[in-house]
Amino acid sequence: MEKAVYNETHQHILGQINNLDIFKVIDGDLAPIKKLAQRFSDCSTVLVLGTGGSSLGGKCLVNFQANMTGTTPRIVFIENVDSLSFKNTINKCDPARTGIVVISKSGRTTETLMTFLTLCEIWKNFDYQNRAIAITELSDNNDLRQIANSLNMEIVEHNPRIGGRFSVFSVVGLLPALLGNVDIDTFTRAAKKILDEVKENAGAKTFSDAYEMYDKAFKNGLINQHVIMPYSDMLEDYTKWAVQLISESLGKSEDFGITPIRAVGTVDQHSMLQLFLGGPANKFYTIILARNNAPTAPIAPALCGKVLEHLKGHTINELMYAHAKATIQVLKAKAPVRVLEYDKINIATLGELMAKNFIEVLVIAHLANVNPFDQPSVEESKRLALQYLNSPKGK
Repeated sequence: MEKAVYNETHQHILGQINNLDIFKVIDGDLAPIKKLAQRFSDCSTVLVLGTGGSSLGGKCLVNFQANMTGTTPRIVFIENVDSLSFKNTINKCDPARTGIVVISKSGRTTETLMTFLTLCEIWKNFDYQNRAIAITELSDNNDLRQIANSLNMEIVEHNPRIGGRFSVFSVVGLLPALLGNVDIDTFTRAAKKILDEVKENAGAKTFSDAYEMYDKAFKNGLINQHVIMPYSDMLEDYTKWAVQLISESLGKSEDFGITPIRAVGTVDQHSMLQLFLGGPANKFYTIILARNNAPTAPIAPALCGKVLEHLKGHTINELMYAHAKATIQVLKAKAPVRVLEYDKINIATLGELMAKNFIEVLVIAHLANVNPFDQPSVEESKRLALQYLNSPKGK
């Protein structure tokens, strides 16, 4: 580790924490979001229409809360232009007790515009003025804004300086989260704690881990995949969010790139662990686990058996923890492994993890000399999709 490069990188990150809106909103006023949420207080269902960064953060938070509490969320995300799942979702809703949140930073996301306009065709008499809002940039060249204005919908500004994949701590992520009963105060407070630690100390673990991740794993290109494997069902949607953040932020060069891979323990031990252990040694692993989780009674099987003798007297969580520790041990014999271990996984844990991921991506982007905020390579695909849509059938 070169001390001069380490210190220069830390100074760069301090400048970004102090100047970028993706970090400023973490310490922002939550009162406007809480007031906005009151609009939907009488809704049994709130549809959130958006895709990619417009949905993954909020969906992660909502589903995390639902898994943690064992409840069914009233927030339903419509992300894809799959006509069957769209119709099935809409048919379950009572328009009189449904709210709508449409999210697109540019206001030109084809999937979001298509699903929203299709919904407008189905619900022609819906009270869009009082039961729907659009979150989008306040720009002129904005199709969603035009639609919202034509329906007298309230328009909430999507901060133009915050890209979708960095928007989870803004209204984009926090409004759906709040509507899904997430404690957004605790969530943002935990994230701020991480940022404060990085600002106060160049040796803060979040920063040093990020630097070493690049310096010892990704720098020479031999390791170019990052396996994110939480031992918790609550974090499955978190892995989807992290995959987008890493892919879109760091995939900018043929000479450097990190392919994120989602896995959830213990399930994916039975589908991917063979590859991890027997396949190419080109992976870095982040394992996330909790020492304690929901308590269950230790089992006392009446029968005897080779495996039952080991399980006897133990709980589900003890078995999960044992599998995690065993997987960590065998992986470390082959590859670099980072372990993030918590006493319990809760909403504060999620705030810490997401703030850590922001720091990690920006540190690696700086050291690899890539711009983490743009995504130029996908524009051609978007252009071609519109061209195919309007071409003669079969062409």
